[in-house]
Amino acid sequence: MTQPKLQTFGDRFAARPIIAQAIDYADGTHEISHVHHRAQLVYATSGIVRAVTPLGLWMLTPGNALLIGSQIEHELHMIGQVSMRTLYIEPDSLAPQKHECRVIAVADLLRATILGLFDAGSDEAGESRTALIVPLVLRLLQDAEDGALVSRLPLPANTRLRNICESLIAQPASNDTLELWAERVGASSRTVARLFRQETGMSFGQWREQLRLAEAMSKLSTGHAASDVAQDLGYADVRTFTVMFRRAFGSTPQQFRQQFREPAAG
Repeated sequence: MTQPKLQTFGDRFAARPIIAQAIDYADGTHEISHVHHRAQLVYATSGIVRAVTPLGLWMLTPGNALLIGSQIEHELHMIGQVSMRTLYIEPDSLAPQKHECRVIAVADLLRATILGLFDAGSDEAGESRTALIVPLVLRLLQDAEDGALVSRLPLPANTRLRNICESLIAQPASNDTLELWAERVGASSRTVARLFRQETGMSFGQWREQLRLAEAMSKLSTGHAASDVAQDLGYADVRTFTVMFRRAFGSTPQQFRQQFREPAAG
């Protein structure tokens, strides 16, 4: 098994509690599996980021960020034109997390302070300003509410289930039955059903539905019409898709899509 790449920042930045990095990505860019000694706040002011760890998949909209713990293997997939404003945080500067990753709602003040780290400049005045902003960013991250409109999809550790899940991630419109998938991986449908519940807390059908809703978020955010999304993801019709989407997120696909017509600057 290939070991994930370790990304480091060198001695020059070792003393800084936060290292800020701005990167703009083209649609479809993929950051391969890697780890950091530092925790990472993944935040994009525009576009959608799909973050994948050994235990979960997150679909992040611009209103949410993902705080990935130190030494947690992860990969990132960019959907649409992504403006990333990410922070690498010394683990000792953060309060302990209950889970490997935490979704954070980026309220106005937190967003302003994150972006303020990129506006400070590198001269003496800029360094002084950064020194004032950093403690505020850390406190706001600690006090921030959990993100709401975001899809977190648990991923199983069992190899056979993982193969099924990865196949569905590649082709979310598939309507193949649990029995067909079980046959492909050499297990009984009863065993696969039991393991899905045990490892993800969901049935196979619930897991596939959550995957489709996560994919729907990404497609709608990049301008696809609801009718096209419904067809691409294997729904019987756009009405069925709309009902499922509204039940999950409290808004219609059209209302969700409207949020991304004028991406936030940053």
